[in-house]
Amino acid sequence: MKEESDFKKITIIGVGLIGGSLGLALKKKNPKFKISGIDKSKIIEKAIARRAIDEGTSNLKNGIKEADVVILATPVKTILDLLPQINPFIKKGCIVTDTGSTKGQIVETADKILSEDVYFIGGHPIAGSEKYGIEEADSHLFQDKTYILTPSKKSNLIALEKIFLLINTIGAKRLVLDPLEHDRVAGAISHLPQILAVSLTNMIGELSQQENNNHYFKAIGEGFKDMTRIASSPYKMWEDICETNQENILEMIQEFRNYLKAIEGKLKNNPGNLKEEFQKASKLRETL
Repeated sequence: MKEESDFKKITIIGVGLIGGSLGLALKKKNPKFKISGIDKSKIIEKAIARRAIDEGTSNLKNGIKEADVVILATPVKTILDLLPQINPFIKKGCIVTDTGSTKGQIVETADKILSEDVYFIGGHPIAGSEKYGIEEADSHLFQDKTYILTPSKKSNLIALEKIFLLINTIGAKRLVLDPLEHDRVAGAISHLPQILAVSLTNMIGELSQQENNNHYFKAIGEGFKDMTRIASSPYKMWEDICETNQENILEMIQEFRNYLKAIEGKLKNNPGNLKEEFQKASKLRETL
């Protein structure tokens, strides 16, 4: 496999936190890349000013023209809407990939809609943040982070190796999963924690309001802040995730409820039995 990508033009649709960070990381490692962005005019101006892209437009046809790879870096449902819109403008041999947080529906749609001479490889960089927008883009966002790839019927080894090169370029570590396995795993390690962070934050809010007692929030320390940092994430993104991975998230909520019930039982019957749980969690946490 080559050590350097031979892509001449890379088009990123959606130049926000993820798309903008991809542009910054790629340009930093290989200034020869020509990166075109597609987004609203104001965002394009900011992305060019930050040197995340070389050029930009709000017109799909103009932005995709002659692109060797097209990266869909938008919320999940927008990706689903974009796939049929971009298909007429993609050149033969182009590789299309995405950064969506769920993969099942995206890969299924891409397999059905994209032309035979176009390749598709699902992607999901595990490098998000509660922050968003081109203003928060960071060239180091993907460094040493896991970047999941979910090949489809429209993938082949050559296309996959080219995307491997891009991932290596931005300093990420690749992990190849089946799209359905990805959604189950993501439901457990990403989507459930988001639901828990939101629920815990709101529970404390309700306690404070019901008791007319703001000491709950005044007493909060770094532990609570660490656990609930992602509660600040924008609902616009999570709305799509919850809708397209509903079944897996519900299953993981039930799994968590069952485990919490077991913890509750140990606390109720003999708090000393929690020692094993703490020790086990500590060892597992050290492996992360």
